[in-house]
Amino acid sequence: MGNELLTIRGLRIEGRSAQGWSEIVKGVDLTLNRGEILGLIGESGAGKSTLGLAAMGYVKPGCRIAAGSIRFDGQELVGAPAPALRALRGRRIAYVAQSAAAAFNPAWRLIDQHCEGPVQHGVKSRREAEAEAVQLYREIRLPDPERIGLRYPHQVSGG
Repeated sequence: MGNELLTIRGLRIEGRSAQGWSEIVKGVDLTLNRGEILGLIGESGAGKSTLGLAAMGYVKPGCRIAAGSIRFDGQELVGAPAPALRALRGRRIAYVAQSAAAAFNPAWRLIDQHCEGPVQHGVKSRREAEAEAVQLYREIRLPDPERIGLRYPHQVSGG
């Protein structure tokens, strides 16, 4: 297994409007090696979120991958069958939104949202996911780590 975890080559993404399709991501190339962290910086509307979602082989409704290759751990995601993509997403690759408002569902308690992915994808039991959440709350020094997860996002500062 090589050192490259994510390789994107010649990626072009188009968005549909009343005037037809127009290019919104224009020929991106990048390589992310195992253990590396990549930050995307740009103005609002520059395509950071679109690129982040595309790295999982996903585009929002009204968008399409027009050209290029996205390889995650050697597996081509562009044109991959839906079951293969579902098997990767949430287990091996995930997208974390920059905005808390976009990341948290206001109708769900924090701990439920923390546990949803690992439990739904069979990575952890509910008990293991809850224990992990409490440990994380403790590590980042949130107040009352055993109970803060029982709150809703609006009940936590910055939520």
